[in-house]
Amino acid sequence: MRVNVTYSVELDEVKQIVQEIMLKVENDVGEVSKNFLSAQKNINQDREKEAVESIDKCRKSMTALDHSLYDCRNILNGYQQAVLQLKSGVADTGSDVNENYDVESG
Repeated sequence: MRVNVTYSVELDEVKQIVQEIMLKVENDVGEVSKNFLSAQKNINQDREKEAVESIDKCRKSMTALDHSLYDCRNILNGYQQAVLQLKSGVADTGSDVNENYDVESG
């Protein structure tokens, strides 16, 4: 089950947090590729059961990737809003910036 997590960080830490998530995404893309190639190989070798298992792994990994990318999108949207507020003088410079991980339950 996925849940929303909220915590405060300094504005200049936001990009680093997104980079860390993106690094995990990059690694997960490699897993998707590996499982995809395995599915193709299994199909070519008439091993349908193994192909189905590899395809299921691909689908689960791609769902996780989508959630992580959605998190990055939301974090960066919040970052952009905070930067715009600072530039326009609207934001209270003494307050913390909260980044909401708005992730759908599932």
